[in-house]
Amino acid sequence: MRRLRLERKLSQERLAEKAGLNYKYIGRIELAKAEPGADVLVRLARALEIPIGDLFAAISLADTGPHRLSPADVDALSSSLIALTAVAERIIARQPQALPSRAPRRSRR
Repeated sequence: MRRLRLERKLSQERLAEKAGLNYKYIGRIELAKAEPGADVLVRLARALEIPIGDLFAAISLADTGPHRLSPADVDALSSSLIALTAVAERIIARQPQALPSRAPRRSRR
């Protein structure tokens, strides 16, 4: 809906005024924090001067919102990015990490 609103050069306030809604509600709809009912969708379509089907035509799986990561996944991703950045910097500087030393061999008796 945000794209449709911006294409028509409307602010949230102006769209809300045309649709008879609160501008904060428009913002919540655009952030997918509110699920408007059929009556609100009709009002928005009229305010945007589009067929109501156009409100749904722009919806795709990519628009369903960000994927939520668990805190453990965020920590793992952060650690991995730090390690990857360090490796990339060593490669760019042409300073490979030294190989770990071998443990001394045990003597055979």
